[in-house]
Amino acid sequence: MAVNISALINHFGSQSKTGEALGVSQATVSYWLSGLQKVSPEKALLAEIVTHGAIKASALCDLIAQVEARHKVGEYSSEFPISASGPHGSVCASSIEVAP
Repeated sequence: MAVNISALINHFGSQSKTGEALGVSQATVSYWLSGLQKVSPEKALLAEIVTHGAIKASALCDLIAQVEARHKVGEYSSEFPISASGPHGSVCASSIEVAP
């Protein structure tokens, strides 16, 4: 993530300007860069907006990256549906054979 924070700082020109653009202190930006603090989803989304997409929220926030990855997996898995015995894709216990 530090590389992505560096790209964000480079976009604005300094830690102070980055903080001003995102409504946080320069110290907070420094904490992001050092890894002592994580960028919140809200600030990551704001960064994507104020940079006009030059810096992606998913590059700054692990939570957003995970959500995007799960969304992509969902898109691909709909192409290959998996059927199961129970409702909503669950496995119905009565459909499982147990050896005596």
